[in-house]
Amino acid sequence: MKKHEITRLVIIVSLVIFVIAGCQSGQPRTVGQAIDPVAASQPPQQKEDQEPAEPTEAAAAGPSAKVVMTKAAHDFGKIGPSSTHKADYEFKNEGEAALLVNRIQSTCGCSKPTLIKDGKRFSMPLKDPVSFEPGESGQVEVTFKSPARKGKVEKGLYLLTNDPASPRTRFTVKAFVVVKVSVEPEKVDLKLDIENAGMPEIVVKSTDGQEFSIKSIFVAKNAIKIPFDPATKATEFMLKPQVDTEKLGQSNTGVIQIKTTHPQAGTLMVRYTVKPMYELTNPRYILQNVEPGKAVIRENLIRSNYGKPAEIESVASRNGYMEIEEQAQDGDHVKLTVKITPPAKSPSARRYITDELTIVLKDGHKLSIRCSGWFRLK
Repeated sequence: MKKHEITRLVIIVSLVIFVIAGCQSGQPRTVGQAIDPVAASQPPQQKEDQEPAEPTEAAAAGPSAKVVMTKAAHDFGKIGPSSTHKADYEFKNEGEAALLVNRIQSTCGCSKPTLIKDGKRFSMPLKDPVSFEPGESGQVEVTFKSPARKGKVEKGLYLLTNDPASPRTRFTVKAFVVVKVSVEPEKVDLKLDIENAGMPEIVVKSTDGQEFSIKSIFVAKNAIKIPFDPATKATEFMLKPQVDTEKLGQSNTGVIQIKTTHPQAGTLMVRYTVKPMYELTNPRYILQNVEPGKAVIRENLIRSNYGKPAEIESVASRNGYMEIEEQAQDGDHVKLTVKITPPAKSPSARRYITDELTIVLKDGHKLSIRCSGWFRLK
């Protein structure tokens, strides 16, 4: 193509673009008319006899549903443990469009909702949304089973609808569970260097004078054994726990669960804590933006809580990323320098890493440091 033909083509294309731009702006122009950049940046002027434009947001949105709960909470007051109760809630569609109930969500298995429309009951989950016309009301029936433990309880439920202002409308169930059997103490602090870890006797007593028997006693890992005779009935029991200090030292916290034949005793609990023989100041590392093959250094400390020196027998890494680079005795404690070396793989091949370093002390105690992290994105 010749030079003068190219120039002519460029001029024609430029004129076409110029005319189209003028049409889109609503300002008709003739070819060659000058463009005022200041005037072009200003909004179009409204005519004096033209009415101000009404807001279009509401019109664009159109009519919508609006759910209103006439009662957002039901308080059962004082109730017995593991007892079943029912509560009714009413809602109304005060909007201008049909209200669609898609689901009623419960935050726990103890509260089971049922939707009711014109006497017809709909259990969860719904197969299809249930529609309520403007001005129409509906009900929610909640079957609530109280927990086995004493104390205040509050559970939330949610009405999921097409209401744009409140798609998840919350309502609640409240109660206070009262038991008729007491347990003392309810919490104990134990120590591994004294007889029976300092565990006191446990008193289980009827508060209404009704006789009962001990049905079961459970303690995780059998760290504490409590003899009892399930055939014996009385209004009060004095239990004598027997502590296995070796098993007790494997966990810092625990619960003794006691069940009786009293109909309003529920599950009695005695919570205990124990200071371990040894503990790490930082048992978990979380690493961010690690690089393949580039080591990360972290400090740690094995603390001895009962005046017995901590001495390391062996160390093992589950995935081979962690090792103890340095260790130094600090009285009964041990200072550690831990080295974590991520695998030499590209982040695209493997994004996350995890590992666990197990430390075995000379007296047989085991400690672990867990590590998790992710590679830096390129």
